[in-house]
Amino acid sequence: MSPRKRPKLTSQALDDFFAPTESKRPPPPYDLKYARHTYRVTDALHQDLKTIAEKESVGLNDLVRYIFETFVRQYQAGEIELPVEEYVVTHSRLTE
Repeated sequence: MSPRKRPKLTSQALDDFFAPTESKRPPPPYDLKYARHTYRVTDALHQDLKTIAEKESVGLNDLVRYIFETFVRQYQAGEIELPVEEYVVTHSRLTE
């Protein structure tokens, strides 16, 4: 019986062996449809939104998107006015 010879590993064989097994995954569909933005809110408001989202069994992002869309639609229809109070000629602030 003759001993089996090990195959020689070439640099190409090693490159093929350690090459990625998957191609780059495409981004999820929602990343193609929506852009990420950041808005500053209080911790209390964030917690209230999370509570509503959990109660209604919807995602927090979906809830916030719905709120924004609803507000913009109502504002554009003249159903909502912003309570703006001028305090400096070049600045304004939303009243609470």
